[in-house]
Amino acid sequence: MLRGSRPSPHIVVRYEIQLSDPWVRESSHPYHLELRDAGAEGERARVLGCAAAERAARRAARTLVDDMKSHGLDPSGAAIVARSFVDPRRVTGAHPRAHAAERKLYCESVRAALEECGVPVLALEEKRVRSAAAERLGRSAKQLDEMLKQFVRGVGTPWRAPEKHAALAAWISLPDK
Repeated sequence: MLRGSRPSPHIVVRYEIQLSDPWVRESSHPYHLELRDAGAEGERARVLGCAAAERAARRAARTLVDDMKSHGLDPSGAAIVARSFVDPRRVTGAHPRAHAAERKLYCESVRAALEECGVPVLALEEKRVRSAAAERLGRSAKQLDEMLKQFVRGVGTPWRAPEKHAALAAWISLPDK
């Protein structure tokens, strides 16, 4: 989570949201359930899991916005970073298609909840985050890396690719001034 502006970003906190419901086992990887059981039981588990995952993801996004506001932060934008936004129907192979369907489910649920809270959402593919950041922020790769080093000093490790992508996407989402 960042505050400030694009020219002067400041990292506030690392905040992770839970996209599945720990009380509903089927909500974690719901589309994979039909891979194990293509019958009525697999379909029932997928439907149950998808509904629970959608509720959990939406609840988590709303809670994030509420938590921000309770700490005096007014979110001006958010970013979703995913490996891909490809339509699951275009994916060949049952297992990759299940992953694509789950990405779509979680991304759409989070996006809808944030937009309901009045937070505009930017969606970026993982492989395009750095180039989008360089272009939209007018920074070189070296400048981006230096700012990422400053960010990690503010929130600590782990600081792997997903954290870096999230930080860059959040930076792009900040207002210009």
